[in-house]
Amino acid sequence: MSALPSYKEIIELLKKGATIEAQEKIMELREKALELQEENLRLREELTKLQKAIDLEKTLSFDGAVYWMNKGETKQGPYCPKCHDTKALLVHLHKDGPGWFCYECTIHFGPHSSLVM
Repeated sequence: MSALPSYKEIIELLKKGATIEAQEKIMELREKALELQEENLRLREELTKLQKAIDLEKTLSFDGAVYWMNKGETKQGPYCPKCHDTKALLVHLHKDGPGWFCYECTIHFGPHSSLVM
């Protein structure tokens, strides 16, 4: 990243009558300001995404087989542990006999499951 033109540098150019050079320096400052605004927006979006992920992790609990989301006094779910642990996806499991089935990864969770958790 190149050094930004200083206010003092621009004033000196204007005093010398080098208005074109001063305008070029002002344009450099505007371009850098736009770059910084874009970077700031990207970083804020990334921060929001990470904060949501942290907040989600605080509400999840693992019962040894599947994930559940704790919302106050109620428990929502269950959610697929494989999808959550490998792809950071929160996928609802569907009742399948005595167990649960994930349509995303096609794994069965329950008493007859071949998956060991």
